[in-house]
Amino acid sequence: MLSQVLVHHGLLPTAPSQPCMAVSMGLLAFYWALFECSCDAIHMLASTLKTHDTR
Repeated sequence: MLSQVLVHHGLLPTAPSQPCMAVSMGLLAFYWALFECSCDAIHMLASTLKTHDTR
């Protein structure tokens, strides 16, 4: 099953069956660390990713 393969490789599928996207477990851990340090974690994450992407 595709979802099991994704999880085995450290990715979390966005749907239980026939996922078309997946999120890195490392990114989720990074988001959680931001969430613990900031009440506005989603904006901080989006800003950080945008800054990183433009490099």
